[in-house]
Amino acid sequence: MVVVKPKYIPDSFALVVRYVPRALDENFVSNEIQRTIASADRIKGIHYSYQRRTDDYRFGVKDYSEYNAVLQLGRIVIGHSWLSITKFYPGNRLTYCTKCWCIGHLRNKCNSENKCRIYLENLSVDTPHMCKNEPKCAQCDGNHHSLDSQCQVLKEYKDQLKEDVEDAIQKGLLQRFSPQEKSPTFQLHDQDFPPLAASDNYSNKKWNIAQPRRTVESNILRASHTDKTIESINDNLTKLIDSNK
Repeated sequence: MVVVKPKYIPDSFALVVRYVPRALDENFVSNEIQRTIASADRIKGIHYSYQRRTDDYRFGVKDYSEYNAVLQLGRIVIGHSWLSITKFYPGNRLTYCTKCWCIGHLRNKCNSENKCRIYLENLSVDTPHMCKNEPKCAQCDGNHHSLDSQCQVLKEYKDQLKEDVEDAIQKGLLQRFSPQEKSPTFQLHDQDFPPLAASDNYSNKKWNIAQPRRTVESNILRASHTDKTIESINDNLTKLIDSNK
């Protein structure tokens, strides 16, 4: 049994980081996502047809267990923001054939020969193909690729497809899934709020030591004692000077 590794991650394993501040650089956002989600790949910003205050980034996750873990958490930290992560819901898909490159049917329903994707020349297993690299549209024979968005036939097909989908939703034949804001449940751990150390109310507080109250009489006595001391010093100096004459 041979396991063929896919060349790209399908949309069923794609996630979207929502409401990223526009001030953050795209490379910074990519590095933050890869730092948290190791198997994240093909990180790209989603372009909308209208102005938005925030940006959304789409990326694929290669590791299935990591994909489930990220989706269960529903949040990611980018910079100083705690942002939400949801599944990626693709838009309306075109039905086109990879055999003749025409829209409206699939390869297993096509009766045409295999054709070159660019020039639409018939391909043969026995003859090596040398492409002229001149784009040719299978829808309108224009000088562009068959699935180019500038093709007028393709634009009309997309508009009609959108109307058909909206009509099917209104009739209840289809359901539109919208991303839901998922807030993680709060979990309290023992070390989240450690108890504060008990304060010692019986410790000696030097600033609260009671000082003896001084009265007016005690201040007068201290002043008179100081004056007497100064007079005694002056008398001793006078006697010393007289003895040296």
